[in-house]
Amino acid sequence: MTAMAKPTLYLKHSCPFCLRLRIFLTEAQLADQVDFIVFEDGDATHQALRQQMEARGLKPSFPALKTADGEFETGTDDLIARFTSQHNIDTAQLQLLPYYESGVFVRMRELFMENRKLKGEA
Repeated sequence: MTAMAKPTLYLKHSCPFCLRLRIFLTEAQLADQVDFIVFEDGDATHQALRQQMEARGLKPSFPALKTADGEFETGTDDLIARFTSQHNIDTAQLQLLPYYESGVFVRMRELFMENRKLKGEA
């Protein structure tokens, strides 16, 4: 019997949304369910992922989960929901995730959105 390949989770190193998902997976003891690839903005891995996603008609977004069948799933909330559903996780029982979400993540998300807006105006 062959083991099913783990999905690959692509995380941008400086992304607060990617960190949120990694915190969730670690705290929920699900980190061993995926293979992590962490990349820097604009590096070869990032460029290759963007090309793969665009070739499939997807808007590149991270974190991105590449499933065993080669499909991409994105969206931090959607990915957390996927894992909570698959593994019957009650996020209300977690402590670090809500701490991050109600503290540092709030400010990081604001800065992320402000930066995106400024880049669009430039």
